[in-house]
Amino acid sequence: MLAEFPQVDASPDPFDNCLLAMAAVGRADMLVTGDKRDMLALNRYGGAAIATLREALDRLQLDLV
Repeated sequence: MLAEFPQVDASPDPFDNCLLAMAAVGRADMLVTGDKRDMLALNRYGGAAIATLREALDRLQLDLV
């Protein structure tokens, strides 16, 4: 059964709202992005932290070689 996507209007960039809806439906813990102006400015959406790749790796305690 397919999940219904919620109507999201949280990002200043309307094209980002579909990503936030997918994060909500997927119950994501983290959404990783490089979009500093819009997505990262939100910091969090629902249960998902919005982080840069470096922040995500730090939170997961991983290191790039």
